[in-house]
Amino acid sequence: MQKIDRNALIKSQIAGGTAKGGGGGSSSSSASYSTTNVNITLSM
Repeated sequence: MQKIDRNALIKSQIAGGTAKGGGGGSSSSSASYSTTNVNITLSM
């Protein structure tokens, strides 16, 4: 479950990271935001 969820989250975050990140223009902010989401999900 964790592996499938992690892969799905990473793909969705990378594909729609800008939309989920709040539409930020900088890709670095969306990348760090997606990493934070993945870390939080893995921790849970």
